[in-house]
Amino acid sequence: MQPTPAPLDASSIAPVLVGARAGEAWAAEALFTDMQPRLLRFLRSTEPRVADDIAGEVWLAMAKGIGAFEGDLTGFRAWVFSIARRRVADHRRTAVRRRTDPEDFEFFSERAATADTSDEAIAALSGQEAIDLVTRMLPPDQAEVLLLRIVADLDVAHVAEVMGREATWVRVTQHRALRRLAGTFEENPAGRVTPVAGRTISSS
Repeated sequence: MQPTPAPLDASSIAPVLVGARAGEAWAAEALFTDMQPRLLRFLRSTEPRVADDIAGEVWLAMAKGIGAFEGDLTGFRAWVFSIARRRVADHRRTAVRRRTDPEDFEFFSERAATADTSDEAIAALSGQEAIDLVTRMLPPDQAEVLLLRIVADLDVAHVAEVMGREATWVRVTQHRALRRLAGTFEENPAGRVTPVAGRTISSS
């Protein structure tokens, strides 16, 4: 009987990678279950019109390169998102970048201003629509740092590796992004985003 795919964690990734390299269907399903939602959120926030196509290209590249990959779960996710960023860059070199629509501030939901505004900004990143909003509100570098921290679930060191930057730059950029989001939430408290309780992001 083949193993049933379960959420990946630090202890389960090694056998899953062994199975994937051997062409085991259960292992491929486990990787797909963990990575595909994260990947699509990221791509639909950066290149929504071709997100599914780029995701397919990423999986093809993963299939070709997984035999040479060595690392833990966070390293694997960083590797996958590095591929995704390269595919997005390839697309942008050959296509006109999508138009950014003006922001609809009615998107925000009413919220009490008692909690830390930075925590509220992160907590509001609860769904695809909210994450799309972040990409429109922030400069590209700031938005990408938050997407990699939250959607890809990477720490500062791995975000720096994926983006080809220093960890200090990532921390500073993250801080500026959170400050900008917090300011927006303070100025525009009305709309439809529902925060996720307890969702925060650290500086490490």
